[in-house]
Amino acid sequence: MPYCCCSTGLAPQARIGGISRPLAGQRFRVVGVDLRGHGESSWPGEYSFELMRNDVVRLLAVMGIYGVIPVGHSTGGLVGFFFAATRPDLVRALVLEEMPTPDAADPPLTVPRRGRRGDSYDWRAASEVLRWLNASHTDWWELAEQIACPTLIIGGNSSHLRQDRLAEFARRMPRGQYVSMNGGHDLHARRPGEFDTVIEPFLDPWAK
Repeated sequence: MPYCCCSTGLAPQARIGGISRPLAGQRFRVVGVDLRGHGESSWPGEYSFELMRNDVVRLLAVMGIYGVIPVGHSTGGLVGFFFAATRPDLVRALVLEEMPTPDAADPPLTVPRRGRRGDSYDWRAASEVLRWLNASHTDWWELAEQIACPTLIIGGNSSHLRQDRLAEFARRMPRGQYVSMNGGHDLHARRPGEFDTVIEPFLDPWAK
């Protein structure tokens, strides 16, 4: 039975239910991942997409999983994308929901300097991600052209993210496709039924 590895943005793993629901059961085995600095994973104070990618690789190795379909939302999408681009040997297909494109945020995003009581993530992890989003990363457009696996990018037509850039990102991928849904940034949570109808046909070839 194929594996899907799901991760959200700053939210803890407990909130991936909307993503994992159409995947679970007799079709896929679903691994929900709290990225470092998020939820129940450790908060080591050192953060980068390279380190998060390495964490996922080590987790899959420990679990004996050598082929997976990353399904990522927001920051989880960025990690899933980088994982697929740099470890294609481990990736069968890729699903990116509302992943920010590697363009500098305009206007720049406010970077926190301290945490708040009750946060489910390390403010230092959020600061690192937001600093990354405030800069342009042209090399990631080149990485997109190297992702050979089938890739589905899902965007919301009322999201704060530029959908034309998400569509262009999909066009850069040899086997990428972009689908627009009615809704904002948290499509899997706010429009779960429609989200299911988008993701299920794409994943059917790997379902068992």
